[in-house]
Amino acid sequence: MSFDQSFRFLDSETDRNALIADIRQVRQAVINMTTIVPEDQWYKPRYHDWSLAAMLGHLQFMDNAHMLLIQLALVGVRPPVSMRMVDRMNDVMAQVFRRRMVPTTIRGIEKKEKELADFIQTLPIDKFTTQVFYPPVNHYLTIEQALQVLFLHHWQNHLKTMQNVEGIQPHDASAN
Repeated sequence: MSFDQSFRFLDSETDRNALIADIRQVRQAVINMTTIVPEDQWYKPRYHDWSLAAMLGHLQFMDNAHMLLIQLALVGVRPPVSMRMVDRMNDVMAQVFRRRMVPTTIRGIEKKEKELADFIQTLPIDKFTTQVFYPPVNHYLTIEQALQVLFLHHWQNHLKTMQNVEGIQPHDASAN
């Protein structure tokens, strides 16, 4: 994974709302993949051997795992999770989520989006500099950066993979 992402400051309500809008947009685009991929193909490997169901399950699971990492960091616990551990977990989760019921996963994603928006809007600004470990780059990020990497860029990267496989150009209206 490249790490040339640009970050925005989340100092104002406007800045935070813009991030929340971007998060909502990418999630909706991912969920909309269920209208592009025929239902009888939801459980077949498509994206690096992940089914659509597994990809959605992965994103939902990682939202919960990422939120836990941020919450732990806020209380001073910052485990340096290895990328090897993340890869193993992803391999297991790909099998666990391979046949996960897509509507159930979508409901979970939508619920987490609301919780995430509330978290972003209410997190005190002085907590943004707290450090969170990010395994793909073996580096600590600030919470301000982590909110963007974990809940926006991660989803954007997976959406791009899905769009490429489905032959959708990112600017294609049907993808958004």
